[in-house]
Amino acid sequence: MGCGEFLVKYILFFANLFFALAGLALVGLGIAVQLQVSEVVDAIESANFQLAPITAIVLGVIVFLIAFFGCCGAIKENNCMLVTYSIFMLVLMLAKLTLAVLIFVNLDSYVQEIPRWLTESFNKDRQAFQGIERTFKCCGPQGAASYMNFSLPDTCCASLPCTALNAYSGCSSAVEDFFQTFGVAIGAVAISIVSIELVAVIFALCLANHVRNQSRRTHY
Repeated sequence: MGCGEFLVKYILFFANLFFALAGLALVGLGIAVQLQVSEVVDAIESANFQLAPITAIVLGVIVFLIAFFGCCGAIKENNCMLVTYSIFMLVLMLAKLTLAVLIFVNLDSYVQEIPRWLTESFNKDRQAFQGIERTFKCCGPQGAASYMNFSLPDTCCASLPCTALNAYSGCSSAVEDFFQTFGVAIGAVAISIVSIELVAVIFALCLANHVRNQSRRTHY
């Protein structure tokens, strides 16, 4: 094997090692978001907020498995494994690009609807709304004023007795900031992985071509 093929082989190996770690990061990020949004989803009875974290978890697991497959293909210099790996990576790239585009296109519209959804949930069942207050350390949709001089629940404050003076700020801003931050984070991670995956696919196809040509020469 020449110097060029040697470099391609090990660059591809370490690139896939990075993909495996990035896949785990995507899984971890998706799980973190999913754990946080469970209270919101239960309160507002909407599955829309679960789509991005669940998709991120699924894609992260698939990325990890295919990256492991790519590492084996690079080290063993197996043409079939490398070509199969490249095909799967191209499909995954399209899936992650779709996820990122959907997040960036729809994120603002979802975030803008959060105050209305939280207000409806608050008016419908204040007991259930306390789960959101506990998770996000907030108080009512718009702060203590949301309770209109009624006694505040313990979930509204960090210390007792809970009054308007030591109450948290409103949940609308807290939940909006959370979804804005983690929505952008998931989209950015997906795009970053895709940009590096494109290089890995090119290297994998180059290495597969080299292995195929080398196999042909041994039969002459």
